[in-house]
Amino acid sequence: MTKNRLAGILFLLSTLSALTSVRADNVRFVGKAIQFSGHHLIFYRYSNFIIPETSAVISLEIDKNGNFDYTFPISETFYAFVDLGRFRGYIFLEPGLTYELVLPPFEPKTQSQKLNPHFQPEEIPLGIANKASSALTRNIVEFNEEFEHLYNSNAVSLFMSGNAELAAKIEKELEEKFPFEHPYFKDHKHFSYLKLWHTTLRRQERRLIYNSLSFEPVNFNLPVYWDIYKTILSGYLPGKFAGTTNQNLAASLKVNAPFDSIVGILTTDSLFASRKFAETTLLFTLFESFYSKSIGEQTVLSITQSAMTSAEFPETREMARQYFVKMSQLRPGTSAPSFTLTDRKGKIKSLEDYEGKFVYLNFVHTKNHACLRDLQTIEQFEKTFRKELTVVSIVMDEDFETMEEFLKKNNRYNWDFLHFSTSPKVLFDYNIKGVPTYFLIDPQGKLSLSPAPAPEENFRQIFIERYREYQRSELRKNPPRERSIFKW
Repeated sequence: MTKNRLAGILFLLSTLSALTSVRADNVRFVGKAIQFSGHHLIFYRYSNFIIPETSAVISLEIDKNGNFDYTFPISETFYAFVDLGRFRGYIFLEPGLTYELVLPPFEPKTQSQKLNPHFQPEEIPLGIANKASSALTRNIVEFNEEFEHLYNSNAVSLFMSGNAELAAKIEKELEEKFPFEHPYFKDHKHFSYLKLWHTTLRRQERRLIYNSLSFEPVNFNLPVYWDIYKTILSGYLPGKFAGTTNQNLAASLKVNAPFDSIVGILTTDSLFASRKFAETTLLFTLFESFYSKSIGEQTVLSITQSAMTSAEFPETREMARQYFVKMSQLRPGTSAPSFTLTDRKGKIKSLEDYEGKFVYLNFVHTKNHACLRDLQTIEQFEKTFRKELTVVSIVMDEDFETMEEFLKKNNRYNWDFLHFSTSPKVLFDYNIKGVPTYFLIDPQGKLSLSPAPAPEENFRQIFIERYREYQRSELRKNPPRERSIFKW
């Protein structure tokens, strides 16, 4: 055999090997999807299932012929997803595997779906052509379908009569039907069964926590873990911990005790003897209490901020950071979320363009009666305060042309109207749940009133007071230099 022929055979073997395996800490995506030719598909994972918060895993480039082949590192098994028009494809990724992906037909979002910040795409499992790599995702999908069928068919009996025998029968049936051995799948089943038992033993939460959560590792990458975690542990702070733990906890919260000190108190409750579980639960319940207002906002923020450096585990330190950032958003005194949008003339405008004056930022829809009424009121005082205050209206109409037509008919409105479609994220950043909604931003880009009163809610007088207060504050920071009588 010639050297050239031998080299050719070795090259062929190495190529075949590369197609079937990757490094133990890598994942490979390979396939053909003509319907997505020229697209960059961004795959995400959840970095926090409670908030929720996501982070990008990879940007998968599909070439002009529809081919893709991309290898990237991962160190653990996790749930990943990619938005594909009106669908959201998901997959459970494992280190060391090659996935021959089969993507669904491309169905773009409708115009109304694109402009609806609350639109949720239909979730579908991604196709995986190579059987070995599809096992985990396939088993989870099939298990979920069977679990939901059995759960929904028997929910009334489980809930009304607490039929533990029936719950055990369902668990046994599922175990026999899904014998697939995989640690991630085993955990998925375990916490799915906990949903079953929580419905059946609904007045025995402490028993359920002790038997199924207290001594299990906190699974930061398993969606079903956080589904049941939120269900069982919601509302635990304050009041549901064991007697002496509850009393000591209440006392520590009153004096804004450090995070690690409060965790130490929690671990005296047998349910939270695991330090990581105790830290995770304290952070979650503080976060929940912030929005339910069952604990003072400043207390929650102070303790959560201390956890960013004093929590024992890197996962809980990161969780504390994420909670703190989320809770700090839109609080008076914090930076107003930036935006870059298009005005009625097609010009790009950013929040930074308005620095130096107060901004009365409002979110409106031109078909909403309350918005139309408020715009008329704004017109009455906008000219009066123009030197001190800039009015900016972000319009949530379905398309730019509707806003344009409205402003042609109402050309007396001379302030900036920006259409949100350039960056719909602005609605998430300002947590817009309805219209009209108002914010007052100071000349340095900080939120002064969040939310701010509507124009007819005595806004003029409130603004004058805020303006004077800001002026006094600036004078204290930068007092005028008085000329001495001794200087010539």
